[in-house]
Amino acid sequence: MAQTSQDQSVLSLLTSPQILPFFLIALVYAVLQIIDRTDVPKIKNLPEIPGVPLFGNLLQLGQDHAKVAQKWSEKYGPVFQVRMGNRRIIFANTFDSVRNLWITNQSALISRPMLHTFHTVVSSSEGFTIGTSPWDESCKARRKAAATALNRPAVQSYMPIIDYEATKSIKEMLLDSKHGQIDIDPNAYFTRYALSTSLTLNYGIKIEGNVNDEMLKEITHVERMVSNFRSTSNNWADYIPLMRLWPGGSTKPQEYRKRRGDYMHKLLNMLKQRIADGTDKPCISGNVLKDPEAKLTDGMFSQHRKVTQHVLTVPQARSCL
Repeated sequence: MAQTSQDQSVLSLLTSPQILPFFLIALVYAVLQIIDRTDVPKIKNLPEIPGVPLFGNLLQLGQDHAKVAQKWSEKYGPVFQVRMGNRRIIFANTFDSVRNLWITNQSALISRPMLHTFHTVVSSSEGFTIGTSPWDESCKARRKAAATALNRPAVQSYMPIIDYEATKSIKEMLLDSKHGQIDIDPNAYFTRYALSTSLTLNYGIKIEGNVNDEMLKEITHVERMVSNFRSTSNNWADYIPLMRLWPGGSTKPQEYRKRRGDYMHKLLNMLKQRIADGTDKPCISGNVLKDPEAKLTDGMFSQHRKVTQHVLTVPQARSCL
């Protein structure tokens, strides 16, 4: 009874007209301090761009981070820190600063940050890729396997594939343009070349169709969307946890996760069947599957093959599109 009376007395005191405003202000301040924390404390002796609570500098950065950062560098210097929601980010804007961070101190930057949309939603079923994985023993084993498949002797064996796909694409452009008499958009042909080369190098599987091939359209579209999910300007839910509670925020990432998984598993199963039948062509994924020293489980290999295709295909396809 005494404890109950004491609790009621404290509650009455806090809700009294004289105390309540100050109590609410203190409560709001405490909540803001909790939700406004960053994953890394403020770095001393490094300029910080002023921001706003919860959002940090997201509102100022907008959709074109590079141009905004360039303007900031003129005022704050080549290296500065910003807050993107609850994450602290370092911007480097000169060649020397980039060389110092990523070459001189490359061993300290070997890991990768975790992002909610890509790592928790898009990659929840397939696992993380080599280029997006935090550094651990699994990532170390996958990088070693990839290095084996991309050493100089292995790359030399892939040159006939690159020559064939390049020749085929140039021939298609000549025929479709009637040897230059008709204007055509070369982007679609470059995209087909990039993807067909990637699939042949990775799975020993060519895109036999033309620029309107359905597999070509599906893979390039899905990979482009997955790449957008990793964009620093498209997914504020990666930086503001409260936004993850917004209904329907994960619908699109889940859709493309499924579509990506469908064709990745299809390609891998086709390769495994060809290896079993003895009809497979020399390719990176085939070399990894057959390498007794790789020691990759199916899950780890799934992660390896995803990053290999992503690295070889998406940058080229996106640069064309």
